[in-house]
Amino acid sequence: MKINEWKITTFFGNFFGNAKNRIQEKARSRHEKSTQKMQSDEMLDLSAKLRMHKMAVRMKYLIIGGIAVVLAAGILIYKQVRVFHNYSVVTTVERSDDAVTQYVRVKKNRTLKCNPNGVTCVNDANEVQWNTTFNMQSLIVDSCESTVAVGDQRGSLVYVFNEEGLMGSFEVEHNLMKLCVSRQGVVAAVLEAGETTWVNVYDKNGNVIVKNKTSMAESGYPLDVSISQDGYKMAVAYLGADQKDIRTRVAFYNFSSVGQGQSDNLVNSVEYEGEVVPEIRFMGSGHAVAFLDDGLAFFSGKQVPEESVRVKEELELISVFADDDYVGIITASDEEEQKHKYKMTMYNSSGRKLMTRYFDMEYTDVKISGGEVILYNNSDMEIYTVSGKKKFSGSYEKRIQDVIRAGSSGKYTIVTPDSTDLIKIR
Repeated sequence: MKINEWKITTFFGNFFGNAKNRIQEKARSRHEKSTQKMQSDEMLDLSAKLRMHKMAVRMKYLIIGGIAVVLAAGILIYKQVRVFHNYSVVTTVERSDDAVTQYVRVKKNRTLKCNPNGVTCVNDANEVQWNTTFNMQSLIVDSCESTVAVGDQRGSLVYVFNEEGLMGSFEVEHNLMKLCVSRQGVVAAVLEAGETTWVNVYDKNGNVIVKNKTSMAESGYPLDVSISQDGYKMAVAYLGADQKDIRTRVAFYNFSSVGQGQSDNLVNSVEYEGEVVPEIRFMGSGHAVAFLDDGLAFFSGKQVPEESVRVKEELELISVFADDDYVGIITASDEEEQKHKYKMTMYNSSGRKLMTRYFDMEYTDVKISGGEVILYNNSDMEIYTVSGKKKFSGSYEKRIQDVIRAGSSGKYTIVTPDSTDLIKIR
């Protein structure tokens, strides 16, 4: 009997023990699932918060970036449309040179003052860097980058300078009529002796590189001469005439090996019947431009220049101007409404039109310098970029004789009869 009771007791003990274990196991399982669910919910909540935070940060940067873009666009537009009308005088220096002195900018802070008594180099504070004296009657001045040639028109003296001083000097054989200088100091000169003319090329010390004798009956009269920046190519505009009409022949010479096999180094020539070409100019990157009665002729070719673009103007050319990169012409306005008096058109060295701008200012001189067109008269001046934006329009307190761009910070040198003033437009 005791054995059976023990078995029963053991059975129920095991049964209830196993049941209790199962209940505890289920409880632990439910707790673990609940904990995992809570952890999962917390992870999901944290992930959502992270996503929300990232979106907020991204939105913040987008807003800041948008504001920056709007501000930059606003500043750009403001700069494009803003026109300066005022200026402040930075320095003023009393002039001690002649009224016929010509000013040539050769570096960002150096200017050559060229007159019949010599050449003086000064910085923007008008401090003399060096000077060379001579005696000439009537000055001819030409420049290429920081190289400047000064000659005595109808005389024989030629001097070549750069920003450091005198590079060389020499005398020509006949009366000097025109000259042109390259970057290295090579000088092309038109000389005259009675009815005979020469177009000669010299190095900076006067050694003859090329002699080209001509006459009106043979080639025509050399109206203008230009030499390339590297000194290897020369262009001459010859004016000729017959019983019917005048004509101009533009001749290109090459003094390198390319032209050695050609007669007189002549590599190309173009005739313009009934046209006068008073000026021809080599530009940068193997380009040249000829100024005709009715427009422009652009030439391309690093060794053999050939006409590539012809620009014809129906209206008479009032002014033409150029540097190594840009060419400009001014005519009367062609507007039907005649709202303005003048039209200015700018081209790059390959003949592509950059802009057309109408204006009313009565000017006496126009020049291009550092990508800016400067127009002025005795009392007023206007400045435009080559893209057509008007940068400055205003009057000056003294009589203006010349305006020279002095760097890229809105500074200009104003030459007056009794002073040179460095101003900053604002």
